[in-house]
Amino acid sequence: MKILQETFGEYNDEKVTRIRLINDNNVEISCLSMGAIWHQFLVPTKDKEHQNLLLSFDNINDYYSNPQNICKSIGRVAGRIKNASYKHYKLPQNDHGNTLHGGPHGFSTWNWEYSTSVDENGASVTFQKKIDESMDGFFGEIQASIVYTLDNQNKVSIVYSAIGGEEDTLFNPTCHVYFNLSNRRDLTTHELQINSDHILETDEYLIPTGKFLAVDNTPYDFRHFKNVESVLKEIKGLDTAYVLKTNLVAILKDKESKRQIIVHSDRNGLVVYTPEKIEGQNISFSRDKGALANKNEGIALEAQTLPDAIHHENFGDIVLPRHSKQSYNISFTFKND
Repeated sequence: MKILQETFGEYNDEKVTRIRLINDNNVEISCLSMGAIWHQFLVPTKDKEHQNLLLSFDNINDYYSNPQNICKSIGRVAGRIKNASYKHYKLPQNDHGNTLHGGPHGFSTWNWEYSTSVDENGASVTFQKKIDESMDGFFGEIQASIVYTLDNQNKVSIVYSAIGGEEDTLFNPTCHVYFNLSNRRDLTTHELQINSDHILETDEYLIPTGKFLAVDNTPYDFRHFKNVESVLKEIKGLDTAYVLKTNLVAILKDKESKRQIIVHSDRNGLVVYTPEKIEGQNISFSRDKGALANKNEGIALEAQTLPDAIHHENFGDIVLPRHSKQSYNISFTFKND
């Protein structure tokens, strides 16, 4: 186990640091202080090179030149909040009058302080920030932390925690991580399985109506492994909230390389998203080697409490009471069988 640190350019005149966590299997993840971004997930290949399993950029500015939230930390609240409101509070609007992914000044927009630790069980980086209403537009103050840990079982754990201040607030963070497990610039060899019988019905602005829709006999049924690309051709992209049944959320695998990612979460929702509409966004990922990115080049698996939970009693509780602490865990385990 070891940890390395290096400068990864500047953003808004602030130095950005890359923190590299490397385990005894020569598996490595790297995170950036800006946005607490999960930058890379590097696994060894047969020719003794490394394959990055994430969509990533070669410089920090590219993460902020498009609206896709590539591998950023999302908070205080992931997903959409209808009418950017909760009780008598007004929240920042950034999506058709709604609040999306923490608003325009959410977790992904801040350069986080960090510390590192390593022992025989894993290597970790802890990002921390004190956030109040003047910074992100959400009521109430929180002391937030995001801990990435890589262990020798090739599991990446992300623990999000918040301690509330003098008033109640909201807390439902996630990682907007995009995977491509293959050597290709598409998802043609990827298969996905999700432990879910239902998705959320949404309106034209992707706001949940409150109704659960059964996945039976629909393209959204991933209860058994299904080729991702074939589904995308049928429905023109995914931006779908799945209602989860177990802590074992999903398995994504690449048939060619035999690489797999196994996702666990302690919450009840998984939003699956593919970037179908990227025309004109001038995106070029590291794996594109200078070419413009293809649509649906990766797939985002965003574990969270179901979106807009504050307006639906049966979606889960994302209220962080004053002076209390809440923590959530998401893990991504790499296997190559």
